[in-house]
Amino acid sequence: MNLSIPNSKPAIDIVVSSESTIKNNAIKKAFARYHVNVIATKAHSGINSQPVENETLTGAGNRIKDAKAKYQSNGRRADFFVAIENGIFHERVNGQNVWLDRAVVVVETSGGKQYIRTTSPVLLPAECVAIARKRGFDNITVGQVMAEIDSTVQHDDPHSSLPPFKSRQAYLEETLVEMVGTLEREKMIRRV
Repeated sequence: MNLSIPNSKPAIDIVVSSESTIKNNAIKKAFARYHVNVIATKAHSGINSQPVENETLTGAGNRIKDAKAKYQSNGRRADFFVAIENGIFHERVNGQNVWLDRAVVVVETSGGKQYIRTTSPVLLPAECVAIARKRGFDNITVGQVMAEIDSTVQHDDPHSSLPPFKSRQAYLEETLVEMVGTLEREKMIRRV
């Protein structure tokens, strides 16, 4: 006797290369239309605490590799691997040199195809970047400096205290929703 339940498909397994609540909640929201298992895995970036410029993409790539190696070591398979790495970027905006924070988001399919996007930028206080740089990007982030100066700032979500006062999770969700749309258009994700 076959007792299979019609339309019962397994969940989509998404391995996230971080145990960050902010990052994992953003992924859950972005994939809300799907039945997913989000598997948080502590993965190493192999870069400074405060990534600068291209180091951000390197860190995200390293996190994907480390998460895959850890998760697949026991022969387990996942549908997607996701890495998110926030970094700071020195750019010229409206004739001024400024520091911007943005996250590099990498989604890799089980077949190895990668999708890479960055979040919208957030303008950082130059004095906080200067303090973090002086103390060493290898062991302190701009967000940590901001939290030291103002106790109302969350070190892992300084975005909420900067115009337009939107949370880091909201920035990540926006980018991840766009990526899910791309995965759907390219038929890389299945509705369950």
